[in-house]
Amino acid sequence: MKPLLSYVLLLLFIITTQLLISSTTTTGTAAATEDIVKDSEGKEVLDNVPYHIGPVITGTGTRGRIKLTDTMYNKKVCPLDVVQDPSEDNLGGQFMFTLIGKEKYLLTSRILGIDSGSPKGECEESTFWTIPDVEEPPPSNLITTGGGFDQSFTCFQVVEYPKPTSPEVPSYMLQHCPSFCGAGPQTCFNISIYTDNGVRRLSSITGGYPFEFAFYKVKRTHDTL
Repeated sequence: MKPLLSYVLLLLFIITTQLLISSTTTTGTAAATEDIVKDSEGKEVLDNVPYHIGPVITGTGTRGRIKLTDTMYNKKVCPLDVVQDPSEDNLGGQFMFTLIGKEKYLLTSRILGIDSGSPKGECEESTFWTIPDVEEPPPSNLITTGGGFDQSFTCFQVVEYPKPTSPEVPSYMLQHCPSFCGAGPQTCFNISIYTDNGVRRLSSITGGYPFEFAFYKVKRTHDTL
């Protein structure tokens, strides 16, 4: 083989390898294509429609669904905090995952905001999930509320969980990607569970296992039980 041709082939190999490496996220998985998110029953999850989210399998101790709380350590808080309900029997909060760019169904690997709609109760701050500083230790990297739509602090995406607990139930994980909505670190951070004085909270803790969850349809009064 001629030296020039060998050099060109080697150069192409190096460029291709670097492109594959650069397309990975902090999870170490290749950048995913956009897929429609499915709920626990295998049905398409609607964009900007309320759903419950929580562990795929219950009966494992204090592993309830995600909710908002206005009370932490017997003190009222505002904005509200995002926590995991200690009871497996509770339905948890209702959250809307809204893509930046209107779509009928929720898609993986697309930037979105997460909220519970208009504020209710005494706290008038918004219900959009936010991380004040994703690279700082707790409490700065714990998920709370009070942000606005399409801001670096409220910039999330849903991706498929790499090793699902149950093959029958579609499961996902969250990533916080501040640079996709403005200034911030040029990477995405996996969202994990962090135990804060006995309270299980969502956080961008580095090195923790990503929080695996499923979408659960909100039961309406006219739904068949």
